[in-house]
Amino acid sequence: MKCKFSLIASLLFLLWATTPVASLFAKKKAIDVYLIGGQSNATGQGYMVNLPKDFEIDTSVQIFYSDGLRGEGKPLEWSPLCQASESPDRFGVELSMGTKLKELNPQKEIAIIKHALSGSNLFEQWNPGINKKDTANFGEEFKKFVQTVEEGMQKLRDAGYRPMIRGMVWQQGEGDARFDSGKENSEDYGKNLSHFIHRMRQQLRFKRMLFVYGYVIPVQMPRFTGRKDVRQGQRNVDQDSGDRLAVKRAFVVETDDLPLRCDEPNSPYPEDKVHFNTFGILELGDIFAKKIDQNLN
Repeated sequence: MKCKFSLIASLLFLLWATTPVASLFAKKKAIDVYLIGGQSNATGQGYMVNLPKDFEIDTSVQIFYSDGLRGEGKPLEWSPLCQASESPDRFGVELSMGTKLKELNPQKEIAIIKHALSGSNLFEQWNPGINKKDTANFGEEFKKFVQTVEEGMQKLRDAGYRPMIRGMVWQQGEGDARFDSGKENSEDYGKNLSHFIHRMRQQLRFKRMLFVYGYVIPVQMPRFTGRKDVRQGQRNVDQDSGDRLAVKRAFVVETDDLPLRCDEPNSPYPEDKVHFNTFGILELGDIFAKKIDQNLN
């Protein structure tokens, strides 16, 4: 009888001891986090003043961006979805991507973390090092990106969320294709991008994180002598390429038909055939969101 009582008492104590932990965990609200990185087409060259009147930003989505970017919110603070570019009059894929992801997943809490720098290259500035311990070789933008993501994730946890990084979008490559970047860096872009994806997943501890990226430099121009090599590298990294550089759950999307700055009415850059304009950026964000949604599982 005494033994039976002891068993019941132990079970009751175990239940009492674990219930607060279970309740605390239950209060943590799941939130899906998506990352944005890259150079000028990632910072975004769309203009807020030219947003279509019927485009509505879904402000139930949250955004956190680095102190190098500007928008309606504050850098390194969570805020309702808003522009985050080099100046508050411009925006990137965050607006349409966040809005479309929420439309496709209305039952989910959605958050975006962004850091990008115009003109930055992968081979040096976004260099992720050989592994997590190789901090001496981390590029400045890689370090800043990781710091931004980690700070944003911690602030979500502090606010009572259980954040999970589901995907990252990347719009970059022009900096590695420039004539002054070195032929070897253009030729190594595919290898560097493949390594970057593996390292980013390792660094952030989300091994199944989707990685979606867009082709760069839609029009051949003299200063981008490495265009062909960089785009071939982008093609090879796609999981379905069949190439040795292919990375699972990495997908490249077509961008060559997106409208450019030179096409935008009253554009201050009528000769710019490198950057996507307001409508191109909106469409690219939409494309990214759909590609992510198709491959989430």
